Amino acid sequence: MVKADKLPHNLLIVAVLLMAFGLRMAAINSIPAGLSHDEAYNGVTAIQTLDGQYRVFYEINKGIEPLIIYVEALAFWAFGIGPVQLRLVNIMAGMLTIALTYPLTARLFNRRVALLAMAGLSISFWAVFVSRLTLRAVLLPPLLLLTLYLFWRALTTRSDLPHSSTTQPTTPPTDPLTSQPTDQPPHPQTSQLTNQPLTLTFFALSGLAAGITMYTYLSSRFVPLIVLTVFGYFWLRGRMTKWHWIGLFLHFMIWAAIFTPLLGYFIEHQESFSRRADQVSTIPYLLNGEFGPTLRNTGRTLGMFTFEGDTTDRYNLNGRPVFDWVNGLLFYLGLGLMLWRLPRSLPVAGPAVLLLSTLCFMLLPDFITDDSPHFLRTIGALPVVYIIWAVALEAIRQLIERRLAADPRRPAKASTPKLITRSLLLLLLLLTTLHTGYDYFVRWANSPEARQIYGADIAAVARYLKQSDSHDLPVISAEYYRDLDPFRFALHFQGMPPFVIWFDGTQTLAFPPTESGLSPRYIFPASAPAAEMWANLLKPAPDESSREFSLYHRPDIDPLIQLQNQLTPINVEVNHDLQLLGYHLLGDVTGGGQFQLLLVWRALRTLPPGTDYTFLVRLLDGQEHLWQESDGNGYDPDDWQPGVVALQLLKFNLPGDLPPQRYQLTAQVVDRQLGQPLPTSTGDPEVSLGMVTARLADKPRPVNVNRLPNPVDLSHGDAIDTTGLALRGFDVDHRTIRAGDDFLVTLHWQVVAPPARNYQLHFFLTDPSAAEVYRWAPLPPVSNQWPTEQWPADYWFQDKITLPVTAQIPVGLFDLHVTWVDPAVESAPADLLKRSFRLGNIKIEPNS
Repeated sequence: MVKADKLPHNLLIVAVLLMAFGLRMAAINSIPAGLSHDEAYNGVTAIQTLDGQYRVFYEINKGIEPLIIYVEALAFWAFGIGPVQLRLVNIMAGMLTIALTYPLTARLFNRRVALLAMAGLSISFWAVFVSRLTLRAVLLPPLLLLTLYLFWRALTTRSDLPHSSTTQPTTPPTDPLTSQPTDQPPHPQTSQLTNQPLTLTFFALSGLAAGITMYTYLSSRFVPLIVLTVFGYFWLRGRMTKWHWIGLFLHFMIWAAIFTPLLGYFIEHQESFSRRADQVSTIPYLLNGEFGPTLRNTGRTLGMFTFEGDTTDRYNLNGRPVFDWVNGLLFYLGLGLMLWRLPRSLPVAGPAVLLLSTLCFMLLPDFITDDSPHFLRTIGALPVVYIIWAVALEAIRQLIERRLAADPRRPAKASTPKLITRSLLLLLLLLTTLHTGYDYFVRWANSPEARQIYGADIAAVARYLKQSDSHDLPVISAEYYRDLDPFRFALHFQGMPPFVIWFDGTQTLAFPPTESGLSPRYIFPASAPAAEMWANLLKPAPDESSREFSLYHRPDIDPLIQLQNQLTPINVEVNHDLQLLGYHLLGDVTGGGQFQLLLVWRALRTLPPGTDYTFLVRLLDGQEHLWQESDGNGYDPDDWQPGVVALQLLKFNLPGDLPPQRYQLTAQVVDRQLGQPLPTSTGDPEVSLGMVTARLADKPRPVNVNRLPNPVDLSHGDAIDTTGLALRGFDVDHRTIRAGDDFLVTLHWQVVAPPARNYQLHFFLTDPSAAEVYRWAPLPPVSNQWPTEQWPADYWFQDKITLPVTAQIPVGLFDLHVTWVDPAVESAPADLLKRSFRLGNIKIEPNS
């Protein structure tokens, strides 16, 4: 039977848990609006696990620990497949975090602080947010709390046998924060006070929990450091017995036994252990003596509590800090109280050491990584933050009650101070709950960025198809049309989606053959809208569209008939797989501008699964120097059917210093897996699409000098003063060349003043004593298509020149120079060197 004085307290615990459950379950089928790509990856992998694909580590999405996948697979097995079932896993993890906060906090302080910590977690925006996601990190806090609780019990368990007054205090220690007796037992003073079997049991169980924790999230790798820090502190205070040392050994033996399978995998696949951390870690900077990045990340992480939180809507509401300023000041007060406790007696200092070390090591991953603050990376600190907050809140409550009770102007009724403090406490919790609810269910739920991240448009398409009576084939555009978007689409259909053709509508459009009788529904979600030119080739259906997607039908007139007058025919067969029908150029070829090329092709046969083709179009000058290329294929070859006609848009963003000359456009189909172009019916893998002429922009296009290779400062030397042409950047594709080979030199020129002559480029080599050892014949710039007399002031021009290495060039290490010369004027070697631009070293090796 529950004691009468504990019944109200227990009812409050139930009320807090119900409030927490309500905030986590409310509108769970619609908020978040859909599934993020990370969640979809987890869900599909959980389905594969149900089919028997078990792993100790999943090499998906940059690699994840397996516990979340197994728990999600269990949820699918028990409740069916779907987004809500996925989210139930993390809701339960969030509820366990709240529930396990109570026993740990009660052991460290008392039941009142434990209840407040539970209440704070239950209404915390941070806790509510992550509990409604379906990501592995949410499993870390409950297992961490369980580890800490069992480890603390192992350190503080006493014997139930009676002891003399020399070894056992006659009164419980007083909590310095509240001047009230603590509920926790005092720490044993001698080895005789240790209940040896119970102590070892708790050590073993804490090792078991810590081992399982390693299968949750990257931050779990710091949990052993928390254990060692707390144990080391107790040892330094002289309170360790041999049974504690035996228990610590047992803890790590069990931890190691559980962690060994994962550790073995990491030893065999070392890149998997550090892949994600290496992508964001600032440790390499620290090793090089650069402390700036780590200090900046540390400052941002510490500022997340009241200044600025996670800045993306993926894990937060765009910069919302953990606390408002009222609750934030309580948290800072709690930190101060924890620091004040450190030099005190062990029963007082021990809890502070546990909380501060946990806070430090769970924030540490954010200190040493970029993108700080990161609310998922720091999730291990979440329960500890609210325990510290609750300590301060309880201290304030006790202080107010004592002051009110001692005030002679107040009525003597004993219940008055408690009524006032409880009313204030209830008001604070109520306002915090309203703040959390509004920020999450209104502001974040309607944020465009959040809706985009969590696939509101794909969810809307799934709802439309479920409710639609039409049996026409759905053809859905998606940014990640090969995997991620189909993954989350499948989960909205309980893992059994209808047959759908996926493509990237921002670059591709496909039509079934007329004789097939198919009438597709083209659906363009907001994340992958239709390319502008598709609007003229499709029939819009506004009544079937929504704010999340636009729907079109195939037009009454064959789209190819609409295009045929614009297309330049090709009619080349590629590898018996497809036929290139024609192309159409959209826009002008202008320096610093953009143009598009529409490539039309027809599938000839069904391709083997896993085929990966892409269309590559290149822009070449008369010397076959590559100036620009674009590749793409927004229609998965796995879905190709004979007779399907597809349109592929390829975009070219041209450099601002593109010279106005004639270029050749070529196309090829590349097998990405082999890295090779496919053969064509012409015998040449590269199909010519004809010539285009680049036009000079109406006004100079700015060029960022710092982005040029080997940027050169603008200086007015003899070369510039004479010609008006300044070299601002250069590149040499090979610095070591054998005789008989050649190398490519790329030069970036700025026209400071209009040149008065048609200058030519003169390249030569000098030895270490600056003596000329070889000189190439003068070459006209820009393939002799754009003489320098026509170069207007303030424009920039790029030039590519291939230089042969003949047998006459001596072997050795030389300096490469370039200068402008007037072909009609003979220049002495000394004058050439004085007016030249140095292009670095070139090493000539013998041809052996």
